Amino acid sequence: MKSLTLLALFLATSTLASTSALATDYQSFTSLDYLNIDTPQINQNVYSLSSIYFLDKKLSLGPLNEFEYINKTSNIFGQFSDMDNANTYGLGGEMFINKWLVGGSYNYIDHNNGSDDTYALTLGYLLSDNLLVKAEANKEGSDTFYQFSAAYNHQINDSDYIGFTYSTDDKFDSQTLSSKYFIAVGADQYLSLGASYTNNDGWDNNLAAIARFYFNNYTSISASYNDDDDYSISAKHFINKNYSVSAGYNSNASSNDNEDYDLYSLNFTAQF
Repeated sequence: MKSLTLLALFLATSTLASTSALATDYQSFTSLDYLNIDTPQINQNVYSLSSIYFLDKKLSLGPLNEFEYINKTSNIFGQFSDMDNANTYGLGGEMFINKWLVGGSYNYIDHNNGSDDTYALTLGYLLSDNLLVKAEANKEGSDTFYQFSAAYNHQINDSDYIGFTYSTDDKFDSQTLSSKYFIAVGADQYLSLGASYTNNDGWDNNLAAIARFYFNNYTSISASYNDDDDYSISAKHFINKNYSVSAGYNSNASSNDNEDYDLYSLNFTAQF
């Protein structure tokens, strides 16, 4: 299951993704991804397809892949991944009813040793447009795990903001505080900075940071690092307002051979 852990790491780092006349709105996002994961134990290819549809338009903040910190738009989503030794399937959605959020998802993994499925139910409430609290129950087999979170956005101007998210399990064994700062630094140039700290009871804590620079609304580069010595670099370019391509590389700078890996990624996204 090492490859599943690395896949989760890749998604986390790629995710740590001006209301002026240049802003563009979208409702659907569909992505094709290819990953190659190379470790001392395995070399595996991963192909995935994911899509999300919003029931109302989402307005970009200038860069065509930057949107509001707290999503307040109902949506449905699905994904499929094909790995050498496993396939994953998932679907779900979120519905905002007045200030209430109700969501749910189902994920199924078919692997060499059998199969597993998980169910999730989310209930949230918008205390204001800038503050969302959520509770989530995840059922895996006979076990149910609970997660609680709060997200706050401080809007500096039409485009710039700083956001914070705190999350914890029901026993406070694992608590994470993360933040994202998005700022315009020039004519159509932007900087996004993110950081997170996870405090774990009984195992190592984790500190991570990510930075993305936008040369313009279409082209960006990013880099990330954490205190487990995992790092990543990537570049993304929009061919036009609807289609983008990106490439990335993840690895580990530790001298420990057991931690060594190389992860190469390619992505094509269509958004309308």
